[in-house]
Amino acid sequence: MYNTIQVIPKYQFLIRLLIRQQLVLRYRRTFFGYLWTLMNPLLTMGASTIIFGTLFKADIKTFAVYLFAGFIPWNCFNNILIQTSNSLVVNEGLMKKIAFPKIIFPVAVSISVLIDSILSFIALFILMLLIQPIFSWALVFIPAAFLMIYIFSLGIALILSILTVYFRDLQYVITILLQVFFFLTPVLYKIDSLGNGLVAKIMSLNPLSIFIDLMRMPIVDHVFPPPSTIAFALLLSISSLVFGLYIFKKYEKKLIYRL
Repeated sequence: MYNTIQVIPKYQFLIRLLIRQQLVLRYRRTFFGYLWTLMNPLLTMGASTIIFGTLFKADIKTFAVYLFAGFIPWNCFNNILIQTSNSLVVNEGLMKKIAFPKIIFPVAVSISVLIDSILSFIALFILMLLIQPIFSWALVFIPAAFLMIYIFSLGIALILSILTVYFRDLQYVITILLQVFFFLTPVLYKIDSLGNGLVAKIMSLNPLSIFIDLMRMPIVDHVFPPPSTIAFALLLSISSLVFGLYIFKKYEKKLIYRL
């Protein structure tokens, strides 16, 4: 597993090249370019704010900021899993021609998604400032929150990228499961609003809610997350990455026979 991590600095030039390729191909020959990445979360947030803000009888401005703080980590997690899980299958032709560590592909794709998420955050954050001032010293924690969300997502994505090689239909199943998982994640609502019943207890077991809190507390509550929340999120992130690297390392050499 340690050797798997070591290859990343060694092949950093190739990783940067693949990241650049991902970003260029994503916006090549499009009129609006990067704005397409912003439009999806912006339209989703706008529609959700109006519909659910009215449904929950919440203040639209406050609810918009609340959704913003929930959609950013969710979109980062969602897009890393969807795009990275398919990274090995998409690049199978290149892997059959050139021999280099396979982990380079999921790492490059996941970093390109992280860059998109950060750019979306900056753009949407500026829009949020026009709606409601959300400045506080706690915002300096946002980069750490992004890092932990990324590490947690990458660990899961590494496992899914291996499974997708063996089960090609999984790339479609993942998208469907994530759509269901979205409603089990407190993006549109607070777990407290569900009461103390069985549903609330099940929702509280959702590990992604911890990472949403990391982003939501500095933005919505203007406070740093408590040490216990940070420690738990860090534990989940490291555990996810370690397990993901272990599975990837175990099956990496067998991939060429399944591609």
